[in-house]
Amino acid sequence: MYPVGNALAKVISEHDSNIKVNLSASNGSFTNVEWITGGQIDMGLVSGDVAWSAYYGTDDFADKPIKSLRAIGAIYTSVSNWMAPESAGLTYVHDLNGKSAAIGPQGSTTDLSARIAIDVVGLGSSTTLVNSGLGSGSVAVREGKLDAVHGFAGVPISGLTELAESVPCRLLKYTPAELKKILSKNSFYYKTTIPAGTYPGQSEDIDSFGIKCLLCVDENMDEELVYRITKILDESIPQLAASHESLSSLTQKGFICNELAVPLHKGAERYYLEKGYLDGQ
Repeated sequence: MYPVGNALAKVISEHDSNIKVNLSASNGSFTNVEWITGGQIDMGLVSGDVAWSAYYGTDDFADKPIKSLRAIGAIYTSVSNWMAPESAGLTYVHDLNGKSAAIGPQGSTTDLSARIAIDVVGLGSSTTLVNSGLGSGSVAVREGKLDAVHGFAGVPISGLTELAESVPCRLLKYTPAELKKILSKNSFYYKTTIPAGTYPGQSEDIDSFGIKCLLCVDENMDEELVYRITKILDESIPQLAASHESLSSLTQKGFICNELAVPLHKGAERYYLEKGYLDGQ
């Protein structure tokens, strides 16, 4: 998330000298929601599943729904990527049954999405699931200590690219039936494709699931300020898409403002309405 946040901060600061954006590194979406509502930060990148959970009061937010959470817009798509060495002889995610995999830091969106997938594909208790980050997980795979690693971010995920550059690897697939079940049980996910050539040695498209990552704020953030930020981001889409491969989704019509996990901030909504971007207008 940090490189994306840096790209956003850069375009906002370049286009309006009156808006100063300071970056803060965090542990991810859960922390960003807490910091937004606690007033430690004004804006934060939040994975759609965490935003949905926070707004509707489920899972970790069951006792404290955060109805004040709002979105300025979607910024990129986080996609489920499972990578294993060619030498492991694995093709599908369910082939990991009885094997071992790094699935992300405990409680992270990477961990959450991996466990949702694992539940559907039916990996049994003999499968070893390790809560570790992509860096240490990739090293363990490269050294033969683990069979696969899961990433959940905008593609290409740099850690997976580095892994595939160091040892021949392949992306593991979901079957159509598995994907259908994942999507039917989790309305915040949608089907997406990791195009051939995304990673070294990847010769075919891989169907997977993903979720929009949102730029979130509190509902009480100044409407005019949010309007200005929204306008800057929309007008800077070509620059943003060129700055980071994972931001290419922004070029898709309506991606930024439709089918979001939480309501738009009124300043952002006003801008999108004026531009005619919202579905159903």
